[in-house]
Parts: sequence; C-alpha cells; structure tokens
Amino acid sequence: MKKLLIFDFDGTIADTKSLYYKAIFEKLKFFGYSYNDIDRAIDLGLSLRETLRKMGFSFLVSWVIRKSIMQKAKKSAEKVKKCRNVDSIKEIKAQKILVSNSLKEFIIPILKRFGLNKEFKEIYGADDFSIKADFIKKYLKKNKIRKNSCYYIGDRAADVKTAKRAGCRSVIIAGKCAWNSPKEILREEPDFIIEDIKDINKIIHKL
Repeated sequence: MKKLLIFDFDGTIADTKSLYYKAIFEKLKFFGYSYNDIDRAIDLGLSLRETLRKMGFSFLVSWVIRKSIMQKAKKSAEKVKKCRNVDSIKEIKAQKILVSNSLKEFIIPILKRFGLNKEFKEIYGADDFSIKADFIKKYLKKNKIRKNSCYYIGDRAADVKTAKRAGCRSVIIAGKCAWNSPKEILREEPDFIIEDIKDINKIIHKL
C-alpha cells in the first residue's frame, strides 16, 4: 500500500519554538498581551494569520503584525538548529511532503542548510492554505490517497487534532524540540508518540 508521510516543520524538523515565541511576544506585548496569552493562542495550532485573527486583530492589522513577526523570525533563521536525529528522514522509504504553518520563504532556506530540501516531494507553507486540516483533506482526495495510509508527523497536541480532522494517523515526536510536553500531547490521544524521529521507520513498516 502506498504510504504518505506529511511532516510538520516547526518543532518537528527545526527547533524554532524560542525564535517564534520571542518574535511574537516582542510585537504583541505593546498591545497588552502577556507571554501566557501568546502561549495559549499558539497552542491552538493555527497559522500565524489565523492566530492573530482569533486574538481579535482586524485583517489589515493582523497582516501588518504578521509581516513584522515573520521579518524578525527570518533574521534569526540562520541560528535555527535541527531537531534531534532529523537526518533520519533520509532513511525513510515513503513518499514525503511538508505542510507547515510557517511561510515557505522561511522554511526553504533552512531546509537547504540542513540538506533536507530534496527529501520532500512537495512543500506547502502558510501562504498556501488557511486551515491545515482542510488542506490535507483536500490533498488526499485530489491525489486519491487512502486516509489509513497517511501519517501526519508533528510535535504537539494541536497536531493530533489536525491529523484527526484530516483523517490521518498521528505520529507525535515528544522530543526536546516539541512545542508541548508529553503529558499535553497524550491528553489528545495520538495514534503514536515517539521520542525520536528515527523511530518513524519502525511504525510505518509494521503496518
């Protein structure tokens, strides 16, 4: 059976949590938001654009804030480090695509620096969709891929919800890069929870 692996980027491939939190907090603290407010908003698992709209910003204001945050994040992109054993992706024999709430202009240079840009058949960023689960659902239908042969690989509780809504199996990596703790992830009942990306091969080849 043809298997598709859909990878998240932030916290799964690249250790970007502190970079994003810092960039978002430095911008939104002027609007009266605390670090905890931002933490709760980010935990919704939405794109930055949708997160800002949920926080009550108008379309125009959220566009300006988002642009400013992304510019700040891009300036720090060269400092972003790989998540643990991320090179193991090269050993996974399956079709792989990447779907992220980050922008492609942020993702692609980092993937190239990691030497992983050629590992993904297709790369989609926040500029390609509004709601990740809906995008994945449409992608599976368009490409005639059975949902039980699709694995969504992420790092946080929101990724379990995304996989369930899209109809995929969820594989959550609860390593040091993860944006949620194992306890928070387990609450959402993922199909699989692992500590290391290299364990993905064991999962997909057993089923």
